[in-house]
Amino acid sequence: MIFKKEYIIFVLLMTILIFISYNYFDRDVAEYFLAHIKTYEYIGDYISILGESHWYIGVAVIGLIYYKYFKSNELYKNRFLVLLYINIFSGIISLLLKWSFGRIRPWGLRPGHDEFGFMLFQNYDLSFLEKMKLHFATVFESPTTYSSFPSGHTITLFAVFTYLALLFPRYLYLWYSFAIITASSRILANDHFISDIFAGMIVGVGATLFLYSKIKYNLKS
Repeated sequence: MIFKKEYIIFVLLMTILIFISYNYFDRDVAEYFLAHIKTYEYIGDYISILGESHWYIGVAVIGLIYYKYFKSNELYKNRFLVLLYINIFSGIISLLLKWSFGRIRPWGLRPGHDEFGFMLFQNYDLSFLEKMKLHFATVFESPTTYSSFPSGHTITLFAVFTYLALLFPRYLYLWYSFAIITASSRILANDHFISDIFAGMIVGVGATLFLYSKIKYNLKS
């Protein structure tokens, strides 16, 4: 994988931040934004639109079709094709991780409720098979509620903008600034905890670096 050493350092740093955030900040920050839901949720929902994968999949498909059938250009066609691959690959990883961890969203801390944490790390009184049965039955019945970790929007954003940073490194800080600001809106929208964002950053960056290192197309010249 390209940038292997740098990515390992990045993962270690993000993992530490996930641990700190989960134990010291997630609950308090979520409760604050839930208490001020009328002030922040609309802003968070509005900005979050930019993190939805269908926009980038749509751009990838349009670009792929245009440069394959209307204005032949092998380089640009391949670039849009890889953008499509990145969105599909990171999306699949996102779903698998969400279903595996089964973390309840900040909604579980709304007034009158006190649900917090990962189903994967609960119910130790049950046998392994009973635990897995309960886990997947709950996730299947309420897939949206128990899919907080990691943040899917953050995975998409960091997958796409890591790709842009690889193609156009001159604007690296612009790409990542946009990704961080947009991903942070998920906290305002009461859909994710801070640690979910950190986890999404790990997965998004990793998914793109992995695919970029494996695909044989010449994407730079």
